[in-house]
Amino acid sequence: MAKVSTDIKERWGCVLQRRREACGMTQETLGRALGVKGTAVSNLERGRTTPARDVLASLDKALGTGDELAQLWEDLVKEGKIPWLGQMEELEKKAASILEFHPFLVPSLLQTADYATAVMRAVTPWEPQARTEASVRERIARGERFQSADTPVMMVVIGRAVLTEPIDHGPVMRGQLEYVQALAKRERITLQITEEPLHPGLVGPFKILDPPPERELVYAESAHKGQFIHDPDAVGEFKLRFHRLQAAAMPPGQSLRLVEETIEGFAP
Repeated sequence: MAKVSTDIKERWGCVLQRRREACGMTQETLGRALGVKGTAVSNLERGRTTPARDVLASLDKALGTGDELAQLWEDLVKEGKIPWLGQMEELEKKAASILEFHPFLVPSLLQTADYATAVMRAVTPWEPQARTEASVRERIARGERFQSADTPVMMVVIGRAVLTEPIDHGPVMRGQLEYVQALAKRERITLQITEEPLHPGLVGPFKILDPPPERELVYAESAHKGQFIHDPDAVGEFKLRFHRLQAAAMPPGQSLRLVEETIEGFAP
């Protein structure tokens, strides 16, 4: 077996730990399910040991994660780079600022549990319920950390379709917009909404993170999986795109009023 870097093992282990905790299992409990001691699970989570193929399958089965852990390990080893799982959370914690655009959804860091659940079930209805619930808990935990902290500064531009083509016309969407409204009112985020159908954001959702002392980078979403972009020229192009989006969008005050008016149209 080819040698795997400690960094890859540690980052995979962090995901394993989050999935185990989301299931309410201790290391000892998971170890018993695998037929090993809890210290063996601890060593995997801390990146001290390399998971064998049969162990990967057993972990996914015990945690009800489909083939997520096995596939994540394969991607890490094959690509030699860190996927968005784990890395995004670290970057959000370190970032001084986040500039994010999404054409048809509320950004994940700002989602409520009900909204996140509805979106995830719609996008991947075949996933086990337990896996969806674990992903939602992880997403909400990231959002709660953001809400309770002073940094990063977050500037958000969303497509008008978020309001005109909502995921529902009832309490889920109303609660989501009230949450975004509250964040904007206390200036935790700056929110703007696009006005015209033609704009620089037609390339799709993306976010620009500034995690000092590292350089700025971009996370661009796709239907298959997201991509981190580090090339300075490409990052500069995305920054220009975001600032053009800001310039063409409604001002923050007008955007907030539109959110307030939209909330009134949804059932409580």
